[in-house]
Amino acid sequence: MGKTLFISDLDGTLLNTSAQITPTTAKIINGLTENGLIFTYATARSFHTAQKVTGEINFKYPIVCRNGEFIQNPQTGDYFDMCFFDKDKIDDIISKFEINSLYPLVNSIMDGRERVSWITGKEENGRLNFYLKTRENDKRLRPVNNYSEFFAGDIHGIGFFGNTAEELQKILEILKLNEHFTYHIQKDTYQDENGGTIYWLEIMRFDATKDAGVKKVQRLVGADKIVCFGDNINDIPMFNVSDEKYAVENAISEVKDIADCVIGSNDEDGVAKWLEKYAGDYM
Repeated sequence: MGKTLFISDLDGTLLNTSAQITPTTAKIINGLTENGLIFTYATARSFHTAQKVTGEINFKYPIVCRNGEFIQNPQTGDYFDMCFFDKDKIDDIISKFEINSLYPLVNSIMDGRERVSWITGKEENGRLNFYLKTRENDKRLRPVNNYSEFFAGDIHGIGFFGNTAEELQKILEILKLNEHFTYHIQKDTYQDENGGTIYWLEIMRFDATKDAGVKKVQRLVGADKIVCFGDNINDIPMFNVSDEKYAVENAISEVKDIADCVIGSNDEDGVAKWLEKYAGDYM
């Protein structure tokens, strides 16, 4: 029997609604990986924020961070693969920010460190202020004074927050992205401090996607088969390249519609309990 790679989304899938890995999930998965299960995760989170919520599980295999922008070592953060924008491709859309008074977050690597940049004085725009409040004392944060400072370092992601998907769609209409870019608009798994809905738009290099990221991990671990778990719109590319795909009960309808099966919710340890019951059949 060949090797099977089991890979799960984090927020809304492996994590419960409090953004935590439960003791039950940790116990099951740690036990299975000790016995040879090849299990890892693919997340929209950065390595920095993923580490904060995954410490209960001893992840051994490469992880997919920022929806495929990075493939990293789960323990050290060392990079197996990175997807940066070509400088000549990014200039055009950055110029449109200033012309149209758009204020994004810009994610980059500078001097070997992940940085998150934004223009000071524009924190109240959309939900940006809420994002920054949830990351107080985060050493990646890099406030800048003008658009030209966004060019520093190697840029790998551009993000916007909004109150509605339609609001973010208007930004895409302004930017008119070409084939060098990919993007997704997604309803956030969590709500803001007042219980309001948050939508976000992430713009990445054309090949910085969960499907490409998962295939890279498959090659790194030498797996013949992929079994994945997810809940949200950004998991659909991962579903499309997996041999088997499972949606948690709390998943959006678009994910459930293409899943092979719907399993228990993220608050019911759905992924871990499925693995406990069926993973042995693949090993």
